[in-house]
Amino acid sequence: MSSSTFTQTRSRALSLEKQTEQLLSKFSQFQQQQQQNQSQSLDITQEEITIRQQIEEIFQKRDAIISKLNRISEVEPNLSTSKLQQLTRHKEKLNDDNLSFTKIINNIEDERNKNNLLFNVHRDINHHKQQRNLDGNAYILEESERVNNVNSIADRLLQGAFATRDELLNQRQYLNNAQSQVASTMQNIPGLNVLISKINTRRKRDTLILASVIAICILFLFFV
Repeated sequence: MSSSTFTQTRSRALSLEKQTEQLLSKFSQFQQQQQQNQSQSLDITQEEITIRQQIEEIFQKRDAIISKLNRISEVEPNLSTSKLQQLTRHKEKLNDDNLSFTKIINNIEDERNKNNLLFNVHRDINHHKQQRNLDGNAYILEESERVNNVNSIADRLLQGAFATRDELLNQRQYLNNAQSQVASTMQNIPGLNVLISKINTRRKRDTLILASVIAICILFLFFV
C-alpha cells in the first residue's frame, strides 16, 4: 500500500517538475527581452508577475509532495533503495530549480536596472543636446539683434554726418552769396572803396600811435 502511494505521489512530483521547467524557460525569456532592449526603460509586466507567482506556487506544491514522500519513507521500513534515491533526486531537483529561479530573477533585475540607467543617461544627453541647441539659437538671435542695433547706430551716425555736410555746404554757399552781394554793392556805390581804404589807413595809424605810446611807457619804467 505504501509503495503504491509512494508511486502515485511521485508521479505528481514528476508532473510538477515538468511544469516548473516549462515555466522557468518562459520566465527566462524576460531576461532575454531586457538584454535585447538595451537603453530602453522596460518596466515589469503583468505577464512576468503572473509567471513568477505560478512558479512560486508550484515550488510550494513540490515541497509539500516531498514532505509527503518523506513521511511515507519513514513509515515504510521495507521501501526499496531505488525509491529512496528517487526521493533524494526530487529534493535535489527542487533545490536546483529554486536556485535557477532565483538566478533568473536577479539577472532580470540587473538587466532592468542597467537598461533604466542607460535610458536615463541617454535621455539626459539628448535633453542636454536639445538645451544646447536652444541656447545656441538664442545666442544667434541675440547676436543678430546686437548686430542690427550696431547697424542702426551706424546708420544714424551716417545720416547725421550727411546732414552736417549738407549744412556746411549750405552755409558756404550762403557766405559766397553774401560776399558776392557785398562786392556788388561796393561796385555800385561810388566812393565806398575810397572810404573803406581811408578807414583802414586811419585804423593802422591809430594802432601805430598806440604802439608807440606803449613802447615809450615801457622804456620810461625801465630807465626810471
